[in-house]
Amino acid sequence: MVARERAGGDARRGSSSGRGARRRRRAGGGDRDAGRGRAARRVLPGLVDPHLHLYALAASAVNLDCAAPAIRDVADLLAALRARARNLPAGEWLRGEGLDERRLGRLPTATELEAAAPRHPVRLRHRTRHASVLNRRALTLLGRVEGCDPRAGLVGGAENALSRLVGPVPRAILAEGLVASGRRLAAMGLTTIADATPRTYQGLAPLRQLMAAGSFPLRVFAMRPVGSSPWRGGGMLFPGPVKIMVEEGSRGLRPGPSTLARRIAAAARSGAQVAVHCLGAATLVATVAAFAALPARYRVGRRHRLEHVAECPPPMVATIAALDLVVVTNPAFVHWRGDAYRAETSGPARRWLYRARSLAAAGVTLAGASDAPIVPASPWVGLAAARSRRTAGGHVLSTGERLGAADALALFTTGAAQSLRAPALGRLVEGGPADLIVVEPDPLRAPPDEVADTRVLLTLVGGRPAWRA
Repeated sequence: MVARERAGGDARRGSSSGRGARRRRRAGGGDRDAGRGRAARRVLPGLVDPHLHLYALAASAVNLDCAAPAIRDVADLLAALRARARNLPAGEWLRGEGLDERRLGRLPTATELEAAAPRHPVRLRHRTRHASVLNRRALTLLGRVEGCDPRAGLVGGAENALSRLVGPVPRAILAEGLVASGRRLAAMGLTTIADATPRTYQGLAPLRQLMAAGSFPLRVFAMRPVGSSPWRGGGMLFPGPVKIMVEEGSRGLRPGPSTLARRIAAAARSGAQVAVHCLGAATLVATVAAFAALPARYRVGRRHRLEHVAECPPPMVATIAALDLVVVTNPAFVHWRGDAYRAETSGPARRWLYRARSLAAAGVTLAGASDAPIVPASPWVGLAAARSRRTAGGHVLSTGERLGAADALALFTTGAAQSLRAPALGRLVEGGPADLIVVEPDPLRAPPDEVADTRVLLTLVGGRPAWRA
């Protein structure tokens, strides 16, 4: 059973190098090495990813991967679409994930997609999952919606309506993908995850059935939609925060600041922990202002969360700390997307990207998450990037935001556990849940480039093997 943290507990953790020994114990790094030397094996607490998209990760196994290594440009993408269409019954939706114009040079057009798959409606979802490109057949089925450019086939801001039109992945295929995803995540050393796509209890039925059958090995916290009925967790499934989406566009924030503040207040008054999607600086400012307006009894000890915080202007750092907010950051984005960030930003703004050390130094609780399948789910890439701040192209973003080895590990252990209000997780203590992993090399002693390729030899969840190499 996961011990739930009482409201009113201290939501901050200290930072900085002077507290490394204590941080190492809290992250589970105080256990003895299974061997000696930099490459020694080590026993660690099971890792926690407090923000990924589980059903999307499961579906990505059956959808066309638009970011596959073999797809280097639009011509490659269209060839892959033609091949997929040949094996799909006419009229069925052809789904793709991970569309990225920066990799391909540009986005495909609706006309190009129509020519590649004329007998199928096509939806290729953007890497951000906040927009899609459709072919002509799919545009006709969708009809007129706000945010649609019919000439390009680009639809932004209508993902929910589009997902309802496309429909869910067939139940049997989803179940197969969930089982495979659970195994892959366990093989990465993850023992607890949070599904960041808000779902009702009924929407979790496929996952609940697999858990009941013993076919999904991980502990799951499931984020909830605004206004959804509360439900009681148990076994390996627990309710997570209420998730609120905010998007920035040419017309400003959606929802606007006043509506956002009302939604946050309503969720907080209901007793929920609240998690708000905060990518840009404008969203962050509006969200923090909304939390600041809450009475202290609805804020202190709740561990309300700011998801992503891709841009954090300097004045916001102290305010986030003062309001007792948790930042769930994505250090792996520095690796996977850092080169694009360098090309798109300059000057002081570049130093605002995915802050870590400055937030920790201010006393902010930091958690690390992958946001998979937006980028690969490996926590080790994120852990390494938190230490090195090195992009895939070899550049370094903001050396002053680097974390030490123990602090980086804490992102995916104690910090992530605190973001879920489950303090028994992410540590090895007597009476704890017996989530542990055996890895090599030792991530507290190996350099970051070796940590990114960490091999997990054994994963135990609740004392039971979930993965063995």
